[in-house]
This record gives sequence, structure tokens and C-alpha cells, in this order.
Amino acid sequence: MKSLIISLSNMALKIIGKVFSIGTLQTISSKNGGQPFTKRELIIDATRFDGLTGERGFDNYPAFEFSGDKCAELDRLTTGQVVEVSFELQGSFYKDSSGVDRNFTRIRAYKVEPYVMKKPQPKPQAANQQPMPSDYPPPPPAELPWQQ
Repeated sequence: MKSLIISLSNMALKIIGKVFSIGTLQTISSKNGGQPFTKRELIIDATRFDGLTGERGFDNYPAFEFSGDKCAELDRLTTGQVVEVSFELQGSFYKDSSGVDRNFTRIRAYKVEPYVMKKPQPKPQAANQQPMPSDYPPPPPAELPWQQ
């Protein structure tokens, strides 16, 4: 039984990581005699670290497939460079040799850019907000009402 899934929103997926490896260009001939298909693989290290301890979490090395003219984007990258990859997930059905329906999912990247960490901007002070006086908070009174 196949179900129909309707996507109401096609949000961009992005991930930041360090270039682990850049594959060579592969050319795959067309099954119907058309233009050959070219693809290239990019693997990044997107392992997370614990924010408190700095300990490395579980390894995370996703492989992204670039195809056609997008393959050239990988020429300007170097191993160890921190990048942001924009991608989408694509899934397809096929019948295996025994006639059983199978599914496979590809991670198709369409853009990769060097990642530049954004510096936090100071929050602007509201126009009607006065700066705090240097003697704030005021010192407590010498004698509190319940101490009398």
C-alpha cells in the first residue's frame, strides 16, 4: 500500500560542518541513450560537541550528492574548511531483483558556501529607556520597619 504525502512547505535544509572529503567527478551513462549524468560527492564532519563539557558526541559524516553543473562548486573547497551546505532529500522506489518494492533516499545538495560566523550584535537601547544610575540599586535603609 502506497501513501500520498503532500508537502505544504518546501523549507530549505542546511547544515554546517568541516569538509572531510571531496569525491571525483563520476559520469554515468543514460539508460535511454540521452545525455550522460555527472555527479560528485562531498562528505562533511558535522559531529556535535557538548556545549558544557566540550566532549565530542556521536560521529556524524553525511555524504551529499552534487550533480550536473553544481559539481563545479566543489572545486573551490579544501579539506578542513568549514562550510554550510544547502540540500534537499529525494526518495525513489525501485523493484529489486526479486520484484520487491524498495526505497532509497539521496541527499541532493544544491549549494555550498564557506561558513562565516556571525558576530553577535549589541542590543540597541530603547530610545525612551534611561541608563541606570551608578548608585543603583540604592543601599538598604539603616533600619527596616520590622526591626524597630
